[in-house]
Amino acid sequence: MTFVHRSWRLGLVATLALFAVVAVAPVLGATIGVSIVDNTFEPAEIVIAEGDTVTWTVTAASGAPHTVTSAAADGAAQGAAFDSQADDPDLTKVKDVGGTFSFTFDEAGTFAYLCTVHPIEMTGTVEVLAAGETPGEVHAPVPPERKLAGAAILGLTLIVLFAAAWFWRRMNPA
Repeated sequence: MTFVHRSWRLGLVATLALFAVVAVAPVLGATIGVSIVDNTFEPAEIVIAEGDTVTWTVTAASGAPHTVTSAAADGAAQGAAFDSQADDPDLTKVKDVGGTFSFTFDEAGTFAYLCTVHPIEMTGTVEVLAAGETPGEVHAPVPPERKLAGAAILGLTLIVLFAAAWFWRRMNPA
């Protein structure tokens, strides 16, 4: 077998492995929902992993507009981490039933948030756990999409390893 054939096959395996990583990576981050019910966030406190996205959705409208704004913390101004009002200055995005705002948390920490229109009754907290960190209390089981992603990664890894072994044996006969 010529060097060109070996290189072509190795390139094909590398391309397939790269494609598998790119296709599976978006599944690893989960989306967690928080409902805006009248003038409250439900649940008000959630624990998520780094890379997860929280989507706030109006499920019962009070007729008043709302915002989802990070609270001032550690010298940072209110709304510095995230603010639905920055995307929607007219406050119509999270006013009516079905209105949503989403934010992906890419770093660990505790993020307090509030509605700037109703800052007393509408408050909440998102605790973002670093990779490998476990919460201090029992939480919901692993979501099925994460189990599927893990199984896909394991399966693709085994395929790539067996293909590499097969290519190695074909290129180096005994």
